[in-house]
Amino acid sequence: DHELYRQRPRREPHIKRVFFYARPPTPRRAFEFGLLVLEAVSRRLPDTQFILAGWDVSDYHIPFPHLAAGVISPGELADVFSQCDTALVLSLTNLSLMPLEVMAAGCAVVSNRGDCVEWLLNDDVALLTDPTLEALSDALCHLLQDDTARQALCERGQYFARQQHWQASAEAFEQGLLTARALLPAAADRVVQ
Repeated sequence: DHELYRQRPRREPHIKRVFFYARPPTPRRAFEFGLLVLEAVSRRLPDTQFILAGWDVSDYHIPFPHLAAGVISPGELADVFSQCDTALVLSLTNLSLMPLEVMAAGCAVVSNRGDCVEWLLNDDVALLTDPTLEALSDALCHLLQDDTARQALCERGQYFARQQHWQASAEAFEQGLLTARALLPAAADRVVQ
């Protein structure tokens, strides 16, 4: 939604903030691993603020100062994205619209490499790293400390997000199905032989 997910003015631009979609019951979001990454960042850059949204995490031990926003409306989420410098968006199986929404709001995306991510994201619009504690925390720290690199990534990400539309996605999906269907007889022939 290009109207909802857009950059809004920063209320406290001097404060460095990281967003994390904290959703413990969704394994693909790698909640526990994400906390380890954020804890490493908080040790290296203790003035950084962390905002967690997506679930009520009040019953979880989170070993660094943070704001637990819980489940919030899409409008509130769009505003939170705009107030953050970077977002840690982890996906172990399949990506959602979240990185596009984050980028549209002017926030830099850090994510793990993998086919489940790189079908949509690339190194031009997001900072993709190996899914290791060191690589992801280094990536977040780099963007939090290098305003020029972060701003350039944000601008490319915003442009990329604005180019994404449901119609184009539906057409790409349809083309993928048609291609798969066309390959199906050839694949069946190979299995029989």
